[in-house]
Amino acid sequence: MSIGLKKKLKGSLNEVRNDNAKVQIGKNGLTPAVFKAINDQLDMHQLIKAKFLTNYLTEDLDGDIKKIAKETKSQLVEKRGKTIILYKPKNLDS
Repeated sequence: MSIGLKKKLKGSLNEVRNDNAKVQIGKNGLTPAVFKAINDQLDMHQLIKAKFLTNYLTEDLDGDIKKIAKETKSQLVEKRGKTIILYKPKNLDS
């Protein structure tokens, strides 16, 4: 993500950091329902926080985060531990 875009999102980013996670990913992992929930939240809010719960077991968290970004066509803005912030601009065609 570019520095310019991060500056543009700065106020919203602080709000999202202080908010509860919109999507929680648990022991069932990256199911189609998780991808749908993330997409739905991104469509409504553009910038969301998602959290991997302690019962989420993986050997490649970074790989899973990349998979989420790819599947949802979003960008990873920030990762802190098992919490991520994703951004997806609104579709201008709709």
